[in-house]
Amino acid sequence: PTGWSGRFWARTGCKFDDSGHGTCSTGDCGSGEINCNGNGATPPATLAEFTLGTGSPDYYDVSLVDGYNLPVIVETNGGSGSCEATGCGEDIN
Repeated sequence: PTGWSGRFWARTGCKFDDSGHGTCSTGDCGSGEINCNGNGATPPATLAEFTLGTGSPDYYDVSLVDGYNLPVIVETNGGSGSCEATGCGEDIN
């Protein structure tokens, strides 16, 4: 929705039981559940960050501030302005 800001990240090496409890090797959020329930990622985790404007432009980036666990590219579809792809599509490990 307009005015929203947040991060997305992928988790790898996850093992959850039938009740939805478990952990992941990278990007785990410490909730012990499939849903992170508002918790952030434990490094290393490649982040895709978005800020959706309220009458102003939307912003997005790929950040390695919390480390790197997977290649991520953000590409736009539609819109106007200078909407370039950002991120890294190669494994930098």
